[in-house]
Amino acid sequence: MSIIYQLKSHQQHQQIKFAYVDGFHNHDFAAHQHDFSELFFVLSGSGNHSVERHVYPLSKGDVFVINGDIEHGFHDVNKLKVVNLMFDYQTPFFELPSMRLLSGYQAMFKVEPIARQQTEYRAKLTLNGPQLSATQALLSSIKQEYQLAQPGFEVMLTSLLQQLVVSLSRIYQQQSQDLPQPTLALSRALVFIEQNFALIDINTETIARAAFVSKRQLERLFRQFLNTSPNQYLKDIRLNFASKLLIEENRHSVQHIAEQSGFADSNYFSKCFKQTFQLTPQNYRKQRRN
Repeated sequence: MSIIYQLKSHQQHQQIKFAYVDGFHNHDFAAHQHDFSELFFVLSGSGNHSVERHVYPLSKGDVFVINGDIEHGFHDVNKLKVVNLMFDYQTPFFELPSMRLLSGYQAMFKVEPIARQQTEYRAKLTLNGPQLSATQALLSSIKQEYQLAQPGFEVMLTSLLQQLVVSLSRIYQQQSQDLPQPTLALSRALVFIEQNFALIDINTETIARAAFVSKRQLERLFRQFLNTSPNQYLKDIRLNFASKLLIEENRHSVQHIAEQSGFADSNYFSKCFKQTFQLTPQNYRKQRRN
């Protein structure tokens, strides 16, 4: 069984689930897991990155996203210098709804980490010289804010991370012609869901048309990369959105919240909500308010 590293052991500030770590590897780094996600940048050197049973060569400018429950490690390293940005994978503190509308973000942060552990997924983001220089400048600012922790650093840190992630998503999207077609199709589907989940008439067929694939192929992609179905993924998005509305809009009825979240039937909404959160919408709202 591999070592499992914890985010709290790397955090300098407990109020924000994030850590900045410089990594210098002159020796192999054994396979391990962690309870956080990791965005890491190769600044110099070389080596091989093993993800589950698959091996990916590393070179300057490479950028990877690794989910917490994925076993990975480094071997055959040669003066490998990396920067690790560690964050809570369930609720990334920098994530905004508008980011989830970027196909580059969906492909890089949602699809690729899962695809990389399941197949020989050779597509990756590699920054060229000017892109890497601009990224290193942002990383330097992030490191400074994180280490100095001056008043208001949490806001500055969040803003810098958002700028970094959007920049990477744009670059990834620009390289889309080099991405496998399944990745492009799935990222289109995820963006379409984010844009339209509140519409009651959205279903697997409409999502498939937006992704330019057949319904059967869409279902296969969701099973392969996300271990779920399009309908279940859509339902989860709606329920998570509803859970926020129940707290933020406490004057509105449960039926209104259900309709705002894409559910035509408030009774069905309540049933699904209780299955997911183990509380009725009313009790969830009451508990969170207390």
